[in-house]
Amino acid sequence: MNKLEIGPLHERLALFVGDWEGEEQIFSNPWGPGGPGRGRWSFRLDASGFNLIHDFSEIRDGGYRFDAHGVLTVDPTANDYLWFWFDSYGFPPLNPSRGAWQGLTLALEKTTPRGVGRSVFEFGGDGFAYRVENKLNGESGFAPVMTGSFVRTG
Repeated sequence: MNKLEIGPLHERLALFVGDWEGEEQIFSNPWGPGGPGRGRWSFRLDASGFNLIHDFSEIRDGGYRFDAHGVLTVDPTANDYLWFWFDSYGFPPLNPSRGAWQGLTLALEKTTPRGVGRSVFEFGGDGFAYRVENKLNGESGFAPVMTGSFVRTG
């Protein structure tokens, strides 16, 4: 077996590296209340440079907290990205999200027993916008779960 090498898709992950903070709007959804929030991301490449390791935490009014840990990596056979996401909602990642870049936008989708989830990162200026949408089973379209704008702090 040939050893995989770092390629352009891996190098693209460096855009995320650093610490980011921002304001969010969370929409009422089956897993929690809506309202404003403040989020923080911390992204770093692992020692090999193959995987982007990251943590996310969100605080909302009333002390509500949401935490997550993710790994974003390249699927070299499909030439796209896989995103494994573990969070304080507690649903295990039975399947990763899968996606690709279009310009400065990385969109990832996954299907779960509950429906389809979509996460989108849009880079521009000195930060990125992030949004999460879900299409639950039995629904005809996607509904917003959260939107946020984040700027680099470190």
